[in-house]
Amino acid sequence: MLESMVVLNSEWSKTRLCCCSRSVSGPDGLAHGTYLQPWYARYNYRQEKETFSDLDFADDVALFAEMLSVFVLTLEVMNAEAQPLGMSTNWTKTKIQNLGGCDAPCQRVIVQGNEVEVVESFTYLGSLIHCSDGSELETKRRATIASESMFALEQNIWRSSITLETKLRLYNVCILPIFLYGSEVRSVTSTLSKKIDALDNWCLRRILHIHWTDFVSNDEVRSRTGQPFLSDTIRRRRLSFFGHPSRADISQDHSRVLQAFMPL
Repeated sequence: MLESMVVLNSEWSKTRLCCCSRSVSGPDGLAHGTYLQPWYARYNYRQEKETFSDLDFADDVALFAEMLSVFVLTLEVMNAEAQPLGMSTNWTKTKIQNLGGCDAPCQRVIVQGNEVEVVESFTYLGSLIHCSDGSELETKRRATIASESMFALEQNIWRSSITLETKLRLYNVCILPIFLYGSEVRSVTSTLSKKIDALDNWCLRRILHIHWTDFVSNDEVRSRTGQPFLSDTIRRRRLSFFGHPSRADISQDHSRVLQAFMPL
């Protein structure tokens, strides 16, 4: 069964289509799926030197089009080509998003007699893709999940008698990965960086049992824990990710995208 998620730009007459199909696992043993695919959905479709019509992965296909009529035809062709392989499109899970045009009126899209839902956002491979085409909502969503995880470990871990070193190791292993998932492809502003560090400070203060009435500075919290700023961690991860496509062969899709947006 194929699951499609479609992304379009602010003008319905000039749509940007990203159709990500999820199929059954193949016999190749490959790891299926990657959280970097939402990055392709946000930034790929056409540049002056490159035109991206599709991106193929182990079990994912991203299709791009510039017109809604072409998009409908593309889905019909994809569904027809999948049937000889014993697969069909799951129209219930197929979503359309008007990327960059949250204020644009929603339209009913019918494909082969099936209505495809138009949504403001959808979650794909753990990342929230919103029509605002930004990372603020995904960052807030990740912060909420991390905060809930902190509360879940409040009694058994943070308020227990285990050593501070063990608590910090658990924090780095169990809490931070929740927030940092997919952070390599998020756009982080200076305002957002302050909010990210504020979340980190809040978590560390709970680990240290510091109440707001204790008047302990954030510098003192860092000194006690030895933890780097979370915003700095994200910057390092983004730079590390940037090195991957910049060193890749030019024939690779992610390298072509980087070259199109930022000629090296």
